[in-house]
Amino acid sequence: MGCGAGKEAKKEEKGPPLECPISAEELEEKGYHKHTLEAGEGDPVGKGVKAKITFNGYTTVEPYPNFGSGTDKEIDTGKGLVKGMNKGIPEMCFGETAIISCAPSHGYGDQKVPGIPPGSTLLFKVTLNKP
Repeated sequence: MGCGAGKEAKKEEKGPPLECPISAEELEEKGYHKHTLEAGEGDPVGKGVKAKITFNGYTTVEPYPNFGSGTDKEIDTGKGLVKGMNKGIPEMCFGETAIISCAPSHGYGDQKVPGIPPGSTLLFKVTLNKP
């Protein structure tokens, strides 16, 4: 399974800056969804690989806050992040940019986290880079 190119999710004037390209029901069933915006090189990296990510995270709850961002954050793929990111990032190739959508079950659920309303669907724009 290689890394293919996709179309960027449509931006609405009053909606979130990113959108999940599948229905809320499909997302809740799977827990997460990775949608490629820019293709990377090679094969998906898999779990347990040292990498760096650049990301912006948003909720789908008004006012659609950007609750976090980072540049060149060092990670081991498949662990240390919310469940949806831990599953979606290993499916990415180095150099790829994607939207990873996380249902509440694969995000923070009903936990009280500063800047993130309980039960929020999370949307991350992520670029995966070599360490």
